[in-house]
Amino acid sequence: MAPRRNPFDYGGPVSGSQFAGRKAEVAGVVHRMSDHIGVVVTAPRRYGKSSLIRQACVELEQHRPEPAVVSVNLLQTGSLATAAGSLLHRLYQVPGGPWHRLKQVLPGFLRRVRIQPATSFDQNGHPVFTFPAGLAPADLSGVIDDVYEILDEIGARRPAVLFLDEFQAVTDLDAHLPQRLKALADEYRRVSLVLAGSKEHLMESLVISRGAPLYNMLERFNLGPIPEEDWVPFLLRRARAGGKPFADEAVARALWQVAGPVPFDVQRLAYESFNQAGDRIVEAVLRQATAEIIHHDAVDYARTFENLSAGQRRVLKALAGDVTSTPGSAEFAGAVGLADSTSVRKALKALTEAEIVVRRDQGIAVDDPFFAAWLRGTGGAS
Repeated sequence: MAPRRNPFDYGGPVSGSQFAGRKAEVAGVVHRMSDHIGVVVTAPRRYGKSSLIRQACVELEQHRPEPAVVSVNLLQTGSLATAAGSLLHRLYQVPGGPWHRLKQVLPGFLRRVRIQPATSFDQNGHPVFTFPAGLAPADLSGVIDDVYEILDEIGARRPAVLFLDEFQAVTDLDAHLPQRLKALADEYRRVSLVLAGSKEHLMESLVISRGAPLYNMLERFNLGPIPEEDWVPFLLRRARAGGKPFADEAVARALWQVAGPVPFDVQRLAYESFNQAGDRIVEAVLRQATAEIIHHDAVDYARTFENLSAGQRRVLKALAGDVTSTPGSAEFAGAVGLADSTSVRKALKALTEAEIVVRRDQGIAVDDPFFAAWLRGTGGAS
Protein backbone atom coordinates (compact mmCIF):
# COMPACT_ATOMS: atom_id res chain seq x y z
CA MET A 1 0.00 0.00 0.00
CA ALA A 2 1.33 3.43 -0.95
CA PRO A 3 2.32 5.65 2.01
CA ARG A 4 -0.10 8.39 2.99
CA ARG A 5 0.82 11.82 1.65
CA ASN A 6 1.96 14.07 4.47
CA PRO A 7 -0.56 16.92 4.85
CA PHE A 8 1.93 19.33 6.47
CA ASP A 9 4.52 21.43 4.64
CA TYR A 10 7.39 23.37 6.19
CA GLY A 11 9.93 23.48 3.34
CA GLY A 12 8.99 26.87 1.88
CA PRO A 13 6.15 29.35 1.37
CA VAL A 14 2.67 27.81 1.51
CA SER A 15 -0.82 28.88 0.51
CA GLY A 16 -4.35 27.51 0.28
CA SER A 17 -5.14 24.61 2.61
CA GLN A 18 -1.52 24.58 3.85
CA PHE A 19 -1.79 28.15 5.16
CA ALA A 20 -2.76 28.66 8.81
CA GLY A 21 -4.34 31.70 10.48
CA ARG A 22 -3.56 35.37 9.72
CA LYS A 23 -6.98 36.10 8.17
CA ALA A 24 -6.92 39.77 9.16
CA GLU A 25 -3.37 40.30 7.87
CA VAL A 26 -4.13 38.59 4.55
CA ALA A 27 -7.28 40.65 4.06
CA GLY A 28 -5.36 43.84 4.84
CA VAL A 29 -2.66 43.07 2.28
CA VAL A 30 -5.24 42.08 -0.37
CA HIS A 31 -7.09 45.39 0.03
CA ARG A 32 -3.89 47.39 -0.29
CA MET A 33 -2.63 45.50 -3.33
CA SER A 34 -6.05 46.05 -4.95
CA ASP A 35 -5.74 49.79 -4.31
CA HIS A 36 -2.09 50.10 -5.49
CA ILE A 37 -0.85 50.80 -1.96
CA GLY A 38 2.66 49.69 -1.02
CA VAL A 39 3.26 47.26 1.84
CA VAL A 40 6.25 46.12 3.87
CA VAL A 41 5.96 42.88 5.86
CA THR A 42 8.50 42.38 8.64
CA ALA A 43 9.03 39.53 11.08
CA PRO A 44 11.81 37.25 12.28
CA ARG A 45 12.77 34.28 10.12
CA ARG A 46 10.26 31.46 9.67
CA TYR A 47 7.23 33.53 10.68
CA GLY A 48 5.62 33.11 7.26
CA LYS A 49 6.20 36.47 5.56
CA SER A 50 6.47 34.95 2.08
CA SER A 51 3.51 32.64 2.78
CA LEU A 52 1.40 35.64 3.81
CA ILE A 53 2.13 37.43 0.53
CA ARG A 54 1.56 34.27 -1.50
CA GLN A 55 -1.79 33.67 0.22
CA ALA A 56 -2.74 37.32 -0.35
CA CYS A 57 -1.97 36.92 -4.06
CA VAL A 58 -4.11 33.76 -4.21
CA GLU A 59 -7.03 35.61 -2.60
CA LEU A 60 -6.44 38.65 -4.78
CA GLU A 61 -6.94 36.43 -7.84
CA GLN A 62 -10.28 35.31 -6.39
CA HIS A 63 -11.54 38.88 -6.01
CA ARG A 64 -10.00 40.74 -8.94
CA PRO A 65 -9.44 39.76 -12.60
CA GLU A 66 -5.95 38.48 -13.45
CA PRO A 67 -3.73 40.49 -11.09
CA ALA A 68 -0.21 41.03 -12.42
CA VAL A 69 2.27 39.82 -9.80
CA VAL A 70 6.03 39.95 -10.37
CA SER A 71 8.04 38.48 -7.49
CA VAL A 72 11.74 37.91 -6.87
CA ASN A 73 13.67 36.74 -3.80
CA LEU A 74 16.64 39.12 -3.65
CA LEU A 75 18.64 36.89 -1.33
CA GLN A 76 18.47 34.05 -3.85
CA THR A 77 19.46 36.13 -6.87
CA GLY A 78 22.90 37.04 -5.51
CA SER A 79 23.60 39.77 -8.05
CA LEU A 80 21.84 42.70 -9.68
CA ALA A 81 22.23 41.07 -13.11
CA THR A 82 20.46 37.90 -11.93
CA ALA A 83 17.75 39.94 -10.20
CA ALA A 84 17.09 41.91 -13.41
CA GLY A 85 16.85 38.70 -15.44
CA SER A 86 14.50 37.13 -12.91
CA LEU A 87 12.24 40.19 -12.89
CA LEU A 88 11.98 40.07 -16.69
CA HIS A 89 11.24 36.34 -16.59
CA ARG A 90 8.42 36.87 -14.07
CA LEU A 91 7.05 39.85 -16.00
CA TYR A 92 6.93 37.91 -19.25
CA GLN A 93 4.82 35.23 -17.52
CA VAL A 94 2.18 37.73 -16.34
CA PRO A 95 -1.11 36.69 -17.98
CA GLY A 96 -2.71 39.14 -20.39
CA GLY A 97 0.26 41.48 -20.71
CA PRO A 98 0.17 43.92 -23.64
CA TRP A 99 2.85 41.91 -25.51
CA HIS A 100 0.52 38.88 -25.66
CA ARG A 101 -1.57 40.73 -28.24
CA LEU A 102 1.34 40.88 -30.67
CA LYS A 103 1.94 38.29 -33.39
CA GLN A 104 5.58 37.97 -32.37
CA VAL A 105 5.16 37.87 -28.63
CA LEU A 106 8.76 37.53 -27.42
CA PRO A 107 10.29 40.16 -29.76
CA GLY A 108 7.43 42.49 -28.87
CA PHE A 109 8.13 42.03 -25.19
CA LEU A 110 11.87 42.61 -25.54
CA ARG A 111 11.30 45.83 -27.47
CA ARG A 112 9.93 47.26 -24.21
CA VAL A 113 13.29 46.75 -22.47
CA ARG A 114 16.15 49.19 -23.03
CA ILE A 115 18.98 46.68 -22.40
CA GLN A 116 18.60 43.51 -24.45
CA PRO A 117 19.27 40.28 -22.52
CA ALA A 118 20.54 36.98 -23.84
CA THR A 119 17.56 34.64 -24.21
CA SER A 120 17.39 30.88 -23.73
CA PHE A 121 14.51 28.55 -22.94
CA ASP A 122 13.83 26.31 -19.96
CA GLN A 123 12.48 22.76 -20.14
CA ASN A 124 8.92 24.09 -20.28
CA GLY A 125 9.68 26.34 -23.22
CA HIS A 126 9.60 29.55 -21.17
CA PRO A 127 12.23 32.18 -21.99
CA VAL A 128 15.04 32.77 -19.53
CA PHE A 129 16.74 36.16 -19.65
CA THR A 130 20.34 36.76 -18.59
CA PHE A 131 22.53 39.84 -18.48
CA PRO A 132 26.33 39.84 -18.48
CA ALA A 133 27.88 40.43 -15.08
CA GLY A 134 29.98 43.28 -16.48
CA LEU A 135 27.02 45.57 -17.13
CA ALA A 136 27.08 48.78 -15.13
CA PRO A 137 24.61 48.97 -12.20
CA ALA A 138 22.98 52.00 -13.85
CA ASP A 139 22.16 49.90 -16.94
CA LEU A 140 20.77 47.04 -14.85
CA SER A 141 18.69 49.38 -12.69
CA GLY A 142 17.29 50.70 -15.96
CA VAL A 143 15.84 47.23 -16.55
CA ILE A 144 14.07 47.51 -13.19
CA ASP A 145 12.75 50.90 -14.33
CA ASP A 146 11.30 49.20 -17.42
CA VAL A 147 9.65 46.45 -15.36
CA TYR A 148 8.08 49.07 -13.09
CA GLU A 149 6.82 51.15 -16.01
CA ILE A 150 5.23 48.14 -17.73
CA LEU A 151 3.58 47.05 -14.48
CA ASP A 152 2.22 50.57 -14.07
CA GLU A 153 0.69 50.36 -17.54
CA ILE A 154 -0.99 47.08 -16.58
CA GLY A 155 -2.09 48.65 -13.29
CA ALA A 156 -4.37 51.02 -15.18
CA ARG A 157 -6.71 48.04 -15.73
CA ARG A 158 -6.06 45.60 -12.88
CA PRO A 159 -3.98 45.15 -9.73
CA ALA A 160 -0.23 45.20 -10.39
CA VAL A 161 2.23 44.04 -7.72
CA LEU A 162 6.03 44.05 -7.53
CA PHE A 163 7.03 41.77 -4.64
CA LEU A 164 10.67 41.82 -3.52
CA ASP A 165 11.25 39.14 -0.90
CA GLU A 166 14.22 39.14 1.52
CA PHE A 167 14.55 42.85 0.84
CA GLN A 168 17.28 43.23 3.47
CA ALA A 169 19.67 41.88 0.79
CA VAL A 170 18.98 44.77 -1.61
CA THR A 171 22.12 46.78 -0.84
CA ASP A 172 24.27 43.72 -1.54
CA LEU A 173 23.01 43.98 -5.12
CA ASP A 174 23.23 47.76 -5.51
CA ALA A 175 23.69 50.33 -2.76
CA HIS A 176 21.59 52.85 -4.72
CA LEU A 177 18.65 50.55 -5.51
CA PRO A 178 16.50 51.52 -2.47
CA GLN A 179 16.62 55.19 -3.50
CA ARG A 180 15.78 54.20 -7.08
CA LEU A 181 12.78 52.19 -5.91
CA LYS A 182 11.54 55.21 -3.96
CA ALA A 183 11.72 57.33 -7.12
CA LEU A 184 9.87 54.65 -9.10
CA ALA A 185 7.17 54.29 -6.44
CA ASP A 186 6.69 58.07 -6.52
CA GLU A 187 6.44 58.13 -10.32
CA TYR A 188 4.37 55.02 -10.98
CA ARG A 189 1.44 55.09 -8.58
CA ARG A 190 -0.50 52.16 -10.07
CA VAL A 191 1.95 49.54 -8.78
CA SER A 192 1.78 48.10 -5.29
CA LEU A 193 5.38 47.72 -4.16
CA VAL A 194 5.44 44.87 -1.62
CA LEU A 195 8.57 44.18 0.41
CA ALA A 196 9.31 41.49 2.98
CA GLY A 197 12.38 41.04 5.13
CA SER A 198 13.60 39.42 8.30
CA LYS A 199 16.78 41.02 9.69
CA GLU A 200 15.06 43.73 11.69
CA HIS A 201 18.02 46.08 12.05
CA LEU A 202 18.56 46.08 8.27
CA MET A 203 14.88 46.55 7.45
CA GLU A 204 14.79 49.44 9.93
CA SER A 205 17.61 51.18 8.08
CA LEU A 206 16.06 50.58 4.64
CA VAL A 207 12.34 51.11 5.15
CA ILE A 208 11.14 51.81 8.67
CA SER A 209 13.36 54.30 10.50
CA ARG A 210 13.12 58.03 9.88
CA GLY A 211 15.74 58.83 7.26
CA ALA A 212 15.55 55.38 5.63
CA PRO A 213 15.38 55.49 1.79
CA LEU A 214 11.80 54.16 1.74
CA TYR A 215 10.62 55.73 5.00
CA ASN A 216 6.87 56.45 5.07
CA MET A 217 6.41 55.00 1.56
CA LEU A 218 4.84 51.67 2.54
CA GLU A 219 2.30 50.50 5.08
CA ARG A 220 3.90 48.17 7.60
CA PHE A 221 2.60 44.75 8.65
CA ASN A 222 4.72 43.44 11.51
CA LEU A 223 3.88 39.76 11.96
CA GLY A 224 3.71 38.25 15.41
CA PRO A 225 3.18 34.60 16.29
CA ILE A 226 0.04 32.81 15.13
CA PRO A 227 -2.03 32.20 18.30
CA GLU A 228 -2.77 28.75 19.65
CA GLU A 229 -6.51 29.10 18.97
CA ASP A 230 -5.77 29.38 15.24
CA TRP A 231 -3.19 26.61 15.18
CA VAL A 232 -5.12 23.85 16.95
CA PRO A 233 -8.10 23.65 14.51
CA PHE A 234 -5.64 23.78 11.59
CA LEU A 235 -3.57 20.91 12.99
CA LEU A 236 -6.65 18.80 13.72
CA ARG A 237 -8.11 19.46 10.26
CA ARG A 238 -4.92 18.73 8.30
CA ALA A 239 -4.05 15.54 10.22
CA ARG A 240 -7.59 14.24 9.79
CA ALA A 241 -7.45 14.98 6.05
CA GLY A 242 -4.16 13.07 5.82
CA GLY A 243 -5.65 9.98 7.43
CA LYS A 244 -3.69 10.08 10.72
CA PRO A 245 -5.77 12.16 13.14
CA PHE A 246 -4.60 13.40 16.51
CA ALA A 247 -5.72 11.19 19.37
CA ASP A 248 -7.53 14.21 20.77
CA GLU A 249 -7.37 18.01 20.86
CA ALA A 250 -5.01 17.93 23.85
CA VAL A 251 -2.30 16.28 21.74
CA ALA A 252 -2.61 18.97 19.08
CA ARG A 253 -2.27 21.60 21.81
CA ALA A 254 0.77 19.78 23.18
CA LEU A 255 2.38 19.91 19.73
CA TRP A 256 1.89 23.68 19.61
CA GLN A 257 3.29 24.05 23.12
CA VAL A 258 6.47 22.17 22.12
CA ALA A 259 7.06 23.85 18.75
CA GLY A 260 5.14 27.13 18.92
CA PRO A 261 4.70 29.84 18.18
CA VAL A 262 6.70 30.08 14.90
CA PRO A 263 4.76 28.70 11.88
CA PHE A 264 7.77 26.93 10.37
CA ASP A 265 8.53 25.06 13.60
CA VAL A 266 4.90 24.03 14.20
CA GLN A 267 4.56 22.73 10.64
CA ARG A 268 7.90 20.93 10.94
CA LEU A 269 6.97 19.09 14.13
CA ALA A 270 3.53 18.29 12.70
CA TYR A 271 5.19 16.91 9.56
CA GLU A 272 7.61 14.72 11.50
CA SER A 273 4.87 13.59 13.90
CA PHE A 274 2.69 12.52 10.97
CA ASN A 275 5.62 10.52 9.56
CA GLN A 276 6.35 8.85 12.90
CA ALA A 277 2.72 8.03 13.74
CA GLY A 278 0.94 4.78 13.12
CA ASP A 279 -2.80 5.28 12.66
CA ARG A 280 -3.00 8.36 14.86
CA ILE A 281 -0.79 10.97 16.51
CA VAL A 282 -0.39 10.48 20.27
CA GLU A 283 1.85 12.25 22.80
CA ALA A 284 4.56 9.57 22.58
CA VAL A 285 4.78 10.33 18.85
CA LEU A 286 5.44 14.01 19.62
CA ARG A 287 8.40 13.08 21.82
CA GLN A 288 9.75 10.72 19.16
CA ALA A 289 9.35 13.33 16.42
CA THR A 290 11.04 16.02 18.52
CA ALA A 291 14.00 13.72 19.18
CA GLU A 292 14.26 12.96 15.46
CA ILE A 293 14.40 16.66 14.54
CA ILE A 294 17.05 17.35 17.20
CA HIS A 295 19.11 14.37 16.02
CA HIS A 296 18.86 15.57 12.41
CA ASP A 297 20.08 19.10 13.22
CA ALA A 298 22.52 18.31 16.04
CA VAL A 299 25.63 18.91 13.90
CA ASP A 300 24.36 22.35 12.86
CA TYR A 301 23.42 23.20 16.44
CA ALA A 302 26.88 22.22 17.66
CA ARG A 303 28.56 24.31 14.96
CA THR A 304 26.45 27.35 15.80
CA PHE A 305 27.16 26.95 19.50
CA GLU A 306 30.91 26.50 19.02
CA ASN A 307 31.13 29.70 16.95
CA LEU A 308 29.82 31.81 19.85
CA SER A 309 31.95 33.45 22.50
CA ALA A 310 32.03 31.82 25.94
CA GLY A 311 29.79 34.53 27.38
CA GLN A 312 27.28 34.23 24.55
CA ARG A 313 27.14 30.48 25.09
CA ARG A 314 26.34 30.89 28.77
CA VAL A 315 23.64 33.47 28.05
CA LEU A 316 22.12 31.20 25.41
CA LYS A 317 22.04 28.16 27.71
CA ALA A 318 20.41 30.25 30.45
CA LEU A 319 17.71 31.43 28.04
CA ALA A 320 17.08 27.85 26.94
CA GLY A 321 16.60 26.72 30.54
CA ASP A 322 14.29 27.87 33.29
CA VAL A 323 15.26 31.53 33.61
CA THR A 324 14.27 32.82 37.04
CA SER A 325 15.67 36.34 36.59
CA THR A 326 15.37 38.87 33.79
CA PRO A 327 18.32 39.11 31.36
CA GLY A 328 18.79 42.78 32.27
CA SER A 329 19.31 42.13 35.96
CA ALA A 330 22.54 41.91 37.94
CA GLU A 331 21.35 38.50 39.18
CA PHE A 332 21.22 37.16 35.60
CA ALA A 333 24.67 38.60 34.80
CA GLY A 334 26.08 36.86 37.85
CA ALA A 335 24.37 33.58 36.99
CA VAL A 336 25.94 33.50 33.51
CA GLY A 337 29.38 34.63 34.73
CA LEU A 338 29.41 38.05 33.05
CA ALA A 339 30.67 41.23 34.68
CA ASP A 340 27.46 43.26 34.53
CA SER A 341 24.23 43.93 32.63
CA THR A 342 26.16 45.85 29.94
CA SER A 343 28.06 42.65 29.07
CA VAL A 344 24.74 40.76 28.93
CA ARG A 345 23.28 43.38 26.57
CA LYS A 346 26.27 43.03 24.23
CA ALA A 347 25.88 39.26 24.18
CA LEU A 348 22.13 39.54 23.54
CA LYS A 349 22.70 42.06 20.74
CA ALA A 350 25.07 39.68 18.98
CA LEU A 351 22.70 36.72 19.46
CA THR A 352 19.74 38.76 18.20
CA GLU A 353 21.53 40.01 15.09
CA ALA A 354 22.57 36.41 14.36
CA GLU A 355 18.83 35.51 14.68
CA ILE A 356 19.60 32.95 17.39
CA VAL A 357 17.45 34.66 20.04
CA VAL A 358 14.33 36.75 19.53
CA ARG A 359 12.09 39.01 21.59
CA ARG A 360 8.57 37.70 22.13
CA ASP A 361 5.71 38.76 24.38
CA GLN A 362 6.98 36.62 27.22
CA GLY A 363 10.50 38.04 26.92
CA ILE A 364 13.71 36.96 25.19
CA ALA A 365 13.80 33.36 23.95
CA VAL A 366 15.92 31.02 21.85
CA ASP A 367 14.38 31.34 18.39
CA ASP A 368 14.48 27.64 17.44
CA PRO A 369 12.64 25.48 20.03
CA PHE A 370 14.53 22.37 18.94
CA PHE A 371 17.87 24.17 19.39
CA ALA A 372 16.64 25.16 22.87
CA ALA A 373 15.81 21.53 23.61
CA TRP A 374 19.29 20.50 22.38
CA LEU A 375 20.83 23.08 24.72
CA ARG A 376 18.81 21.76 27.66
CA GLY A 377 19.93 18.22 26.92
CA THR A 378 23.47 16.96 26.39
CA GLY A 379 24.11 19.57 23.68
CA GLY A 380 26.11 22.64 24.62
CA ALA A 381 27.65 21.05 27.70
CA SER A 382 30.23 23.37 29.19
